[in-house]
Amino acid sequence: MSLLRILLFPISLLYFLYQFIRNKLYDLKLIKYYEFDIPIISVGNLSVGGTGKTPLVNYIISILKNDYKIGFLSRGYGRDSSGYILANERSDVIEIGDEPYLIKRNHKGVTVAVAEKRVIGIKNTIERVDNIQMFVLDDAFQHRNLKCSLNIVLSKFSNPYYNDFVLPTGNLREPKSGIKRAQIIIISKCPPELEINKRQEIIKKIAPLSHQKVFFTTIDYNHSLKGKDQIKIKDLVDSHILLVTGIADSSELEKFLKKNRISFDHLKFNDHHKYSDFDINTIKSKSLDNKIITTKKDYYKIINNQSLDNIYYIDIKVKFLNDENNFKSEILNTFK
Repeated sequence: MSLLRILLFPISLLYFLYQFIRNKLYDLKLIKYYEFDIPIISVGNLSVGGTGKTPLVNYIISILKNDYKIGFLSRGYGRDSSGYILANERSDVIEIGDEPYLIKRNHKGVTVAVAEKRVIGIKNTIERVDNIQMFVLDDAFQHRNLKCSLNIVLSKFSNPYYNDFVLPTGNLREPKSGIKRAQIIIISKCPPELEINKRQEIIKKIAPLSHQKVFFTTIDYNHSLKGKDQIKIKDLVDSHILLVTGIADSSELEKFLKKNRISFDHLKFNDHHKYSDFDINTIKSKSLDNKIITTKKDYYKIINNQSLDNIYYIDIKVKFLNDENNFKSEILNTFK
């Protein structure tokens, strides 16, 4: 922990107190919340970013979209617009944000909307789109004015919530006791070979309540890179590339490249970074005609600014290390 974070501990105590009192007022129903008649699944976290929510949202929508009419709602981080927007075929990454844009590309029949206030976003979408049967919400766990049917909270294996503290000393948005509101807790970005006894140790530290289930997931990387054409990861072994990321946590991607004997220089930007002309020129000068590898959401933001022939993205999906069928059942049970 940095010295600055230690010095900011008094502010963390005040923030802790504020969030604790706020949650208690909602728990005691002294502050009203809104409840809808259709199922709402919230995918969120206690910490700030980097837990892998988007791959899980993709996974959940894939389970549901062939049998149900799904609406996806997000704040739309990184967009230039504000307020409520119902995405259409012409909506781009600048208008609706990187993650909603990817959901729209990946799931053509799914209704996608963005709004800072989730209750308003749901109301507006129901008014504009007929027969939506369920909403999947990205990053809505702290929106206490909305009651969700199922709260899924992700916590990163390398920095689990139970070892953390609230901002700014730690990375938690609210006290760790907030985990009690979740029905599903997912320890994400685990090593693929995580042993059962280690999982049991983590479950013991979580001490799940009777209404809670714990799952473990890892990142599954696609070994084909996509751009103007496709190349295989194996074709880049022992080569040097430029890695460009604008995500909260790039450590797993770095490990993956190193594991596959790919060396790289790394241009690291903040999460949801908007790529300027200066950034693109920097990327071009740093790549020196080598291949550029980036994430899928960064890829579309970069080429939205300028097309590059040597840039490729690596796609990912979530992979369960335990009880995947049980997780699917929990998702489908929200309709009962």
